Amino acid sequence: MSTNIIYKNMSSLFFPFFSWIRDYKIASFRNDFIAGITVAAVLIPQSMAYAMLAGMPPVYGLYAATIPPLIGALWGSLRQLATGPKAIVSLLVLSTLTPLAEPGTAHYIELAFVLSFMVGVLYLGIGLLHLGQLMSFISHSAVKGFTSAVALIIIATQIPHFLGITVSRHEFIFPMLLELVQRLPSAHIPTLVMGLVAFSIIYFIKKYRPNFPSGLLAIVITSFAVVAFQLQDREIAIVGMIPKGLPLLNVPFSDFNTISSLIGPTVVIALVNFAETYSVDKALSAKSKQKVNVDQEFVGQGMANMVGSFFQSYPVGGSFS
Repeated sequence: MSTNIIYKNMSSLFFPFFSWIRDYKIASFRNDFIAGITVAAVLIPQSMAYAMLAGMPPVYGLYAATIPPLIGALWGSLRQLATGPKAIVSLLVLSTLTPLAEPGTAHYIELAFVLSFMVGVLYLGIGLLHLGQLMSFISHSAVKGFTSAVALIIIATQIPHFLGITVSRHEFIFPMLLELVQRLPSAHIPTLVMGLVAFSIIYFIKKYRPNFPSGLLAIVITSFAVVAFQLQDREIAIVGMIPKGLPLLNVPFSDFNTISSLIGPTVVIALVNFAETYSVDKALSAKSKQKVNVDQEFVGQGMANMVGSFFQSYPVGGSFS
């Protein structure tokens, strides 16, 4: 293989955006800008919810939705793929880190950054070694089954928040549900009503206007209700103040023993996350007629997670958002 061919292949792998930036038309900016605003409108409330699902303060969902999407867009192979926080990854982060630290603490948050860096290194290594085709050997049924199970667990873990009930943390889901049933008489009615209002808004908009950002509208309406009627005085939990500005530079670091204990979960998170991302890739590719470069996607997602970890992001992946 000649030096020119090697140089061309390496350039396309490390700087894929050069190929489309040269051909970008200013006339496309208006549509791209509208698409960006639309995605942001959905991503803002979604990312905060996913951060809470991962056991982190909501602001870290915004951080994960700031730098990683930019990096993923520049280094990925599909122009329509959105990179950011995901439900399945958030739950895996929670289950991985809970045995090591109390969710929401500074140590827990720092471990989430380390986990993001490790996932990124694994992705980048797979992409650079051209091992992306190994994804074709992962069972689609297994991924679907895993995703469905995670969806049920997510629903179960969010019911206490929906009812305004505080339950203890359990290693397994059934003891938590049993405790929840025992505490049902102490459900907080104002919180339940607010949850039902938000659920109704999302349900009916999804039914009659599926392309409308129902989650954003639910956030706006319920937030207005909280401010207008001072509902926080009725003990309805609110997100609170969000720190201003962009995420500060942070170097993800931990001791050797902790990093060693995270290797196994890193592989699981990376494979499950990318299997779902790859499914989205194939669906978008079929619609846009763009060819999916699996190795390039690994590089893109690896760069997004690695760079994101230095800007206070936990593991992210590709989605339809």
